[in-house]
Amino acid sequence: GMGMGAGTERLLNIALCVLLGALALFVCVRALFPWLLPFLPAFAYAAAAERAVAALTRRGLRRETAAGACLLLTLALLSALFWLAADRALRELGELRARLPELLDAVLATAERWKASLAALTGSVPPAADAWLTRVGESLRETVAALPASLSGRLLSRLPGAAAGAPGKVLFAVTAVIGAYFASASYPALLHGAAKLLPERHLAALRRLRLEVRRTLGRWLRAQALMLLLVFAALTAAFLLLRVEYALLLALFTALVDALPVLGTGTVLLPWALGALLTGAQGRALGLALTWAAVTVLRSSVQPKLLGDQLGLPPLAALAALYVGWKVWGVWGMLTFPLLAVIGKQVADSGVLCRKQVC
Repeated sequence: GMGMGAGTERLLNIALCVLLGALALFVCVRALFPWLLPFLPAFAYAAAAERAVAALTRRGLRRETAAGACLLLTLALLSALFWLAADRALRELGELRARLPELLDAVLATAERWKASLAALTGSVPPAADAWLTRVGESLRETVAALPASLSGRLLSRLPGAAAGAPGKVLFAVTAVIGAYFASASYPALLHGAAKLLPERHLAALRRLRLEVRRTLGRWLRAQALMLLLVFAALTAAFLLLRVEYALLLALFTALVDALPVLGTGTVLLPWALGALLTGAQGRALGLALTWAAVTVLRSSVQPKLLGDQLGLPPLAALAALYVGWKVWGVWGMLTFPLLAVIGKQVADSGVLCRKQVC
């Protein structure tokens, strides 16, 4: 009876800890998160840049100077990457616009071949099919001709909304950058001040938790890198079999797109397959569609086991985290929920939220 009572009390204490933690998280997210949002990337940057800032400080630079130099270098690199990507995207769009008539002619030639094949099979093209193919060709020509004006009109229609939201976005960016500088310049003092507010028991638990979370992040990144390599190898093999030019580069690009949240191999392979089908390359279109299906099956079957091995989650728990993450947050959830599950377990085991002897 006493054992049953102690067990019941322990379960009630655990439920109370979980409830209080969930309530505190809800209040923080709903009330404080919008106000503190610019400072989250600022503190994340300060933590990421601490090793570089500390190294420069040990070489004789003042901490404020070292923090400013690291921040300026980071901003310069991000700006260079942004402008390179924007320049590349604009050039690719210009080339695509110049090739649109050529692609349209290839599509119309394919339609004519289909019409000839249909006439060979049936003796003549049915009037309804002939009229439909003619309408499709005319519609494609009109769409291609109107495409520049249509895109310009959409862009101009979005400009007022973008201009109205610009001050808030600029204020957010400026606050985040200035906050990143001050957080990096005073990072040790901030950690020391936060440590003084916590009891020693919680402080020791947080130190252990930080080490565990750091290891978990490393394992999660390793799992993502292994998944990227696996997808890259599968795509390279498929592209070589399909005799695709620049197979390695295209496989690397597609694997990188697949690794990004929301996107996937279908973002590249399915439009590519559709274009190949419309231009008469049915064999390549079928091969690209089969490649997409094979990579999708490979990812869905290997990812739970890979995450389980790297993060220490049982495969069933990793699969559940992937599925729940997909239902809650889409592809972002599939990336982050297994990681959050492991971190949540580590927080519970560390004793940060409540005393181990109670919960």
